[in-house]
Amino acid sequence: MIQLSLDFGVPTPPPGPARAGPTPETTGDTLPLPGTEGLHPEFCLVSPDEIQADPRQPRRNFSREGLLELAASIARVGLIEPLVVEENAGSGKRYIVIAGERRHRAIMLGRELWPDNPHFREARCLVFPPLPDEIRAAFQLEENLKRSGLNPYEVASGLHRARLAMAGCGRRPAPAWDEVLTILGIFPGKETRKWLR
Repeated sequence: MIQLSLDFGVPTPPPGPARAGPTPETTGDTLPLPGTEGLHPEFCLVSPDEIQADPRQPRRNFSREGLLELAASIARVGLIEPLVVEENAGSGKRYIVIAGERRHRAIMLGRELWPDNPHFREARCLVFPPLPDEIRAAFQLEENLKRSGLNPYEVASGLHRARLAMAGCGRRPAPAWDEVLTILGIFPGKETRKWLR
Protein backbone atom coordinates (compact mmCIF):
# COMPACT_ATOMS: atom_id res chain seq x y z
CA MET A 1 0.00 0.00 0.00
CA ILE A 2 1.31 3.44 -0.93
CA GLN A 3 0.56 6.31 1.40
CA LEU A 4 0.71 9.86 0.17
CA SER A 5 1.67 12.71 2.42
CA LEU A 6 0.19 16.09 1.67
CA ASP A 7 2.24 18.36 3.88
CA PHE A 8 1.80 21.97 2.88
CA GLY A 9 3.36 23.35 6.06
CA VAL A 10 -0.06 23.75 7.68
CA PRO A 11 -0.43 22.12 11.11
CA THR A 12 -2.91 19.24 11.03
CA PRO A 13 -5.66 19.55 13.62
CA PRO A 14 -6.07 16.58 15.94
CA PRO A 15 -8.64 13.97 14.92
CA GLY A 16 -11.95 13.59 16.70
CA PRO A 17 -14.49 15.99 18.17
CA ALA A 18 -11.89 18.59 19.18
CA ARG A 19 -11.10 19.07 15.49
CA ALA A 20 -14.50 20.41 14.58
CA GLY A 21 -14.56 23.21 17.11
CA PRO A 22 -17.69 25.16 17.93
CA THR A 23 -20.52 25.27 15.41
CA PRO A 24 -21.02 28.75 13.98
CA GLU A 25 -24.37 30.21 15.02
CA THR A 26 -25.30 30.92 11.40
CA THR A 27 -25.36 27.26 10.36
CA GLY A 28 -28.53 26.39 12.28
CA ASP A 29 -29.39 22.84 13.20
CA THR A 30 -26.79 20.50 11.72
CA LEU A 31 -28.43 17.28 12.89
CA PRO A 32 -29.87 15.12 10.11
CA LEU A 33 -33.49 15.90 9.34
CA PRO A 34 -35.51 12.96 10.70
CA GLY A 35 -36.16 10.48 7.93
CA THR A 36 -33.08 11.32 5.83
CA GLU A 37 -30.55 8.98 7.47
CA GLY A 38 -31.64 5.82 5.67
CA LEU A 39 -32.11 7.31 2.21
CA HIS A 40 -29.88 5.77 -0.44
CA PRO A 41 -30.49 7.18 -3.92
CA GLU A 42 -29.39 5.33 -7.04
CA PHE A 43 -27.35 6.99 -9.76
CA CYS A 44 -29.07 6.45 -13.14
CA LEU A 45 -29.20 7.81 -16.66
CA VAL A 46 -32.81 8.80 -17.38
CA SER A 47 -34.55 10.08 -20.49
CA PRO A 48 -35.60 13.69 -19.83
CA ASP A 49 -39.03 12.79 -21.26
CA GLU A 50 -39.61 10.53 -18.23
CA ILE A 51 -39.16 13.43 -15.79
CA GLN A 52 -41.81 15.94 -14.78
CA ALA A 53 -41.60 19.14 -12.77
CA ASP A 54 -43.00 19.25 -9.24
CA PRO A 55 -45.85 21.79 -9.17
CA ARG A 56 -45.00 22.44 -5.50
CA GLN A 57 -41.46 23.58 -6.39
CA PRO A 58 -40.65 26.77 -4.41
CA ARG A 59 -38.94 28.51 -7.35
CA ARG A 60 -41.47 30.10 -9.70
CA ASN A 61 -39.32 32.26 -11.97
CA PHE A 62 -37.03 30.84 -14.64
CA SER A 63 -35.58 33.43 -17.01
CA ARG A 64 -35.46 32.38 -20.65
CA GLU A 65 -32.02 33.96 -20.99
CA GLY A 66 -30.66 31.97 -18.04
CA LEU A 67 -32.14 28.74 -19.43
CA LEU A 68 -30.56 29.43 -22.83
CA GLU A 69 -27.15 29.98 -21.23
CA LEU A 70 -27.45 26.77 -19.23
CA ALA A 71 -28.69 24.81 -22.26
CA ALA A 72 -25.69 26.05 -24.27
CA SER A 73 -23.35 24.97 -21.47
CA ILE A 74 -24.93 21.51 -21.37
CA ALA A 75 -24.68 21.31 -25.17
CA ARG A 76 -20.91 21.89 -24.90
CA VAL A 77 -19.91 19.75 -21.91
CA GLY A 78 -22.99 17.79 -20.81
CA LEU A 79 -24.85 17.91 -17.53
CA ILE A 80 -22.21 18.27 -14.82
CA GLU A 81 -24.41 18.19 -11.72
CA PRO A 82 -27.06 15.46 -11.71
CA LEU A 83 -30.76 16.09 -11.26
CA VAL A 84 -32.25 14.83 -8.02
CA VAL A 85 -35.53 13.03 -8.72
CA GLU A 86 -37.92 10.71 -6.96
CA GLU A 87 -39.93 7.85 -8.36
CA ASN A 88 -43.48 8.97 -9.04
CA ALA A 89 -45.95 6.91 -7.02
CA GLY A 90 -48.92 8.62 -8.71
CA SER A 91 -50.01 9.24 -12.25
CA GLY A 92 -47.89 11.09 -14.77
CA LYS A 93 -44.31 10.58 -15.77
CA ARG A 94 -41.99 8.08 -14.11
CA TYR A 95 -39.94 10.61 -12.08
CA ILE A 96 -40.53 13.98 -10.40
CA VAL A 97 -37.80 16.62 -10.00
CA ILE A 98 -36.85 17.30 -6.40
CA ALA A 99 -33.78 19.45 -7.13
CA GLY A 100 -32.60 20.66 -10.50
CA GLU A 101 -35.75 21.87 -12.21
CA ARG A 102 -33.81 24.68 -13.90
CA ARG A 103 -31.33 22.12 -15.28
CA HIS A 104 -34.22 19.91 -16.45
CA ARG A 105 -35.88 22.86 -18.20
CA ALA A 106 -32.56 23.72 -19.86
CA ILE A 107 -32.21 20.12 -21.08
CA MET A 108 -35.72 20.19 -22.55
CA LEU A 109 -34.98 23.52 -24.24
CA GLY A 110 -31.69 22.14 -25.56
CA ARG A 111 -33.52 19.15 -27.04
CA GLU A 112 -35.70 21.55 -29.02
CA LEU A 113 -32.84 23.75 -30.16
CA TRP A 114 -30.20 21.07 -30.85
CA PRO A 115 -32.07 17.76 -31.30
CA ASP A 116 -28.98 15.91 -32.57
CA ASN A 117 -26.76 16.85 -29.62
CA PRO A 118 -26.02 13.68 -27.60
CA HIS A 119 -25.81 15.61 -24.30
CA PHE A 120 -29.60 16.01 -24.29
CA ARG A 121 -30.53 12.33 -24.80
CA GLU A 122 -30.20 11.30 -21.16
CA ALA A 123 -29.85 13.12 -17.86
CA ARG A 124 -27.66 12.00 -14.97
CA CYS A 125 -29.97 11.59 -11.98
CA LEU A 126 -29.86 10.65 -8.33
CA VAL A 127 -33.09 8.67 -8.00
CA PHE A 128 -34.87 8.41 -4.65
CA PRO A 129 -37.87 6.22 -3.89
CA PRO A 130 -41.10 8.20 -3.28
CA LEU A 131 -40.35 10.62 -0.43
CA PRO A 132 -42.49 11.91 2.44
CA ASP A 133 -43.73 15.46 1.83
CA GLU A 134 -41.59 16.98 4.60
CA ILE A 135 -38.38 15.46 3.21
CA ARG A 136 -39.16 16.58 -0.34
CA ALA A 137 -40.01 20.12 0.84
CA ALA A 138 -36.79 20.32 2.89
CA PHE A 139 -34.68 19.09 -0.06
CA GLN A 140 -36.23 21.65 -2.40
CA LEU A 141 -35.80 24.55 0.00
CA GLU A 142 -32.21 23.57 0.76
CA GLU A 143 -31.35 23.32 -2.94
CA ASN A 144 -32.92 26.65 -3.87
CA LEU A 145 -31.74 28.66 -0.88
CA LYS A 146 -28.13 27.56 -1.22
CA ARG A 147 -28.16 28.60 -4.88
CA SER A 148 -29.91 31.89 -4.05
CA GLY A 149 -32.26 33.68 -6.36
CA LEU A 150 -35.54 32.92 -4.59
CA ASN A 151 -37.55 36.03 -3.82
CA PRO A 152 -38.96 36.49 -0.28
CA TYR A 153 -42.43 35.27 -1.28
CA GLU A 154 -41.02 32.07 -2.84
CA VAL A 155 -38.98 31.39 0.31
CA ALA A 156 -42.04 31.95 2.52
CA SER A 157 -44.19 29.76 0.27
CA GLY A 158 -41.65 26.94 0.48
CA LEU A 159 -41.43 27.33 4.26
CA HIS A 160 -45.23 27.18 4.58
CA ARG A 161 -45.23 23.98 2.54
CA ALA A 162 -42.47 22.45 4.69
CA ARG A 163 -44.33 23.41 7.89
CA LEU A 164 -47.58 21.91 6.61
CA ALA A 165 -45.73 18.72 5.67
CA MET A 166 -44.14 18.58 9.15
CA ALA A 167 -47.67 18.78 10.56
CA GLY A 168 -48.65 15.73 8.53
CA CYS A 169 -50.86 17.81 6.21
CA GLY A 170 -53.07 18.86 9.13
CA ARG A 171 -53.11 15.57 11.05
CA ARG A 172 -50.90 17.03 13.81
CA PRO A 173 -50.47 20.58 15.12
CA ALA A 174 -48.02 22.57 13.02
CA PRO A 175 -44.68 23.21 14.74
CA ALA A 176 -43.85 26.78 15.75
CA TRP A 177 -42.04 28.83 13.11
CA ASP A 178 -38.87 29.01 15.20
CA GLU A 179 -38.79 25.21 15.37
CA VAL A 180 -39.35 24.86 11.60
CA LEU A 181 -36.58 27.37 10.82
CA THR A 182 -34.17 25.69 13.26
CA ILE A 183 -34.85 22.21 11.86
CA LEU A 184 -34.27 23.45 8.31
CA GLY A 185 -31.31 25.65 9.27
CA ILE A 186 -32.89 28.64 7.55
CA PHE A 187 -32.76 32.20 8.85
CA PRO A 188 -34.95 34.35 6.59
CA GLY A 189 -34.77 38.11 6.44
CA LYS A 190 -37.48 40.59 7.47
CA GLU A 191 -39.12 40.59 4.04
CA THR A 192 -39.69 36.82 4.16
CA ARG A 193 -40.72 36.83 7.84
CA LYS A 194 -43.64 39.13 6.94
CA TRP A 195 -45.19 36.18 5.09
CA LEU A 196 -44.70 33.72 7.97
CA ARG A 197 -47.93 34.03 9.93
